[in-house]
Amino acid sequence: MSKFFINQKGIAPIILIIILTVVIAGVAGVAYQSRKEIKVRSDKTSEVTELKGTPAPEPKGREIDLADSGRLADKPVELKVDDSTASSPKFSITPPAGWQKLPPEDNTIVEFLSPSKDEIEEGVATFNVQPNITVFVGKKEFKDLDEVIAALDKNGDTFGYKKTNSQKTRINGEDAYVKESTVDLAQLARQVLETQVKQEIAKSGTKIPEDVVQKDIEKVLVQAKGRALTYIFYKNGYYFNVTGKAMESYWSKREGQLRKSMDTFKFE
Repeated sequence: MSKFFINQKGIAPIILIIILTVVIAGVAGVAYQSRKEIKVRSDKTSEVTELKGTPAPEPKGREIDLADSGRLADKPVELKVDDSTASSPKFSITPPAGWQKLPPEDNTIVEFLSPSKDEIEEGVATFNVQPNITVFVGKKEFKDLDEVIAALDKNGDTFGYKKTNSQKTRINGEDAYVKESTVDLAQLARQVLETQVKQEIAKSGTKIPEDVVQKDIEKVLVQAKGRALTYIFYKNGYYFNVTGKAMESYWSKREGQLRKSMDTFKFE
């Protein structure tokens, strides 16, 4: 089993990856001249992927139906945080049906990614958020969960997240802190979206008035808001941040399945 390297700071940032798909239409909006996906993370890093040719349609049929069905996968994912420590907690969580399990990255030891995207499209500007569930683990000595929450509150909101609701409760026999948040994704998206859209228009040779381009971008950005549901646990010196994220305008569709999956998180 893999060994995960745990951040000693212990307080987990809420990382949201947004995917901006820059699509530049050709004559009469029929053919695409250029497409790029820019993954922008809330730690300000980004990754650009060139998509060549006519865009492939989104997967159809069983995969998307499962992903949006509210169902969970048949089996949970079981993990141990650190093989080198006997006291390291083991946990399991059951992802939504049809969602992809991504490999661990830094302190995000598991991530589930929806195959379907929450999308806003206005003229030449398109904005996507790919809903996901992440489990972030940090290691730091606290007295209990209350001390963890006090440290979080002292640090304030992370990366533009604003807490809208919170409560202490018990989930599968463990003390947990449940937090709901919103985030203005325009803060992350504006510069990248403006730069990439204008660059792609220039490269394609498509003639689109500057004011039209800017209006399309502004229409997208005013709708670029996200929601997050977070469960926080503290176990044997390890801090667990389990977070489900999606676009705010799609939240009524996404929340039930995110919450259903996150409710399966338990220590073994």
